[in-house]
Amino acid sequence: MPLRGYAAEAVNIGALYPTTGSMAQIGVGCVAAAKLAADMINEAGGIKSLGGAKLNLIISDVQSDTTVTRTETDRLITSNKLSAIHGCFASALTLIASEVCERAHVPIITGSSSDQLNKGRSYTFTPFARASQFAKAQLQMSKLVSDKPKVAVIFENTAFGTSTSNGLKELAPGEGVEIVMFEPYSAGFTDASPLINKVKASGANALFSVSYLNDLILIVRTVKQVGLNVAINGGSGGFVIPDFYKNVGKLAEGLQGVAHWNHDMDDNSQKVNAEYKKRTGDFLFEYAGGLVAQTYMLADALERAGSADPQKVRDALSALDVSSGFAAMAPGGKVKFGPDGKNIYGRPLGVQWQNGDLASVFPKEDARAPLMKS
Repeated sequence: MPLRGYAAEAVNIGALYPTTGSMAQIGVGCVAAAKLAADMINEAGGIKSLGGAKLNLIISDVQSDTTVTRTETDRLITSNKLSAIHGCFASALTLIASEVCERAHVPIITGSSSDQLNKGRSYTFTPFARASQFAKAQLQMSKLVSDKPKVAVIFENTAFGTSTSNGLKELAPGEGVEIVMFEPYSAGFTDASPLINKVKASGANALFSVSYLNDLILIVRTVKQVGLNVAINGGSGGFVIPDFYKNVGKLAEGLQGVAHWNHDMDDNSQKVNAEYKKRTGDFLFEYAGGLVAQTYMLADALERAGSADPQKVRDALSALDVSSGFAAMAPGGKVKFGPDGKNIYGRPLGVQWQNGDLASVFPKEDARAPLMKS
């Protein structure tokens, strides 16, 4: 036990997020959520088994860039005594940060969905739904719209786009969904008309767009411009954040997506949402909300480890088993990691834009609002 009268040494947690560059909208929200979570834990007395040690967040901007992510993760680990890291939200960046963490034997916990993160790693923990599960949920949701879904899949040519769309393609036959178009596009494009005209020609009654924010805004606007009447499922990515609604307004109403976290899941998520709204003016979106839960998972592991040593924190994380409190804020309300670092209870939610807010509508047991027929 630390001597009385001496402040317990703070526990350093690294936070890797893109707060500049193309992914900054989400990165900035993640940093706000990371600070909120650390404040909540510190205000409640810190890590009791470490004499009330406070969490000290060391934030690094990975600039939406893979090369910077590698150097920053490395720098963060070598120049600080870290107990753990969380980041980076975008799978392409997290895959790199995770490689660096694995080599350095520092645990990383992440909301990123790429299934690659669960292959051959032992310091990487993913408490939320995987990309392959998102794909399945999206396909099942298309049946809410039509008995015979004919889906056009358009996806950005990145790690996120490719893995998610391939998941859709592989699982479609088993879910009784016909894919009538499967088309990559170059992320950051400025004219979506050729792509959307192809969708129109395909005879699809549902459109799945695997895209980050700016591309998605362009796609949704173009769909309306060419007068295409199609049910849109925007997946996750840029679709489930407040900025999407701010940019497309009423065009968002009734659009569906999938998320690994939503602020209407339970009392705890609503509580954190209210606090985040007070600080930022926006609702607590998927990645940011999941990050609050992840910070509490780290606190739970630190509490049980009784040590700030990264190896001991890793071992405590691998034994995590929670079903109450802020650490269990996940669809289904339970988190327990399997040997591959994946939450064995992890599953996605289907969400829908209703009156400027995201409501959980799928599956039945997780629905907090009825599906709005558009």
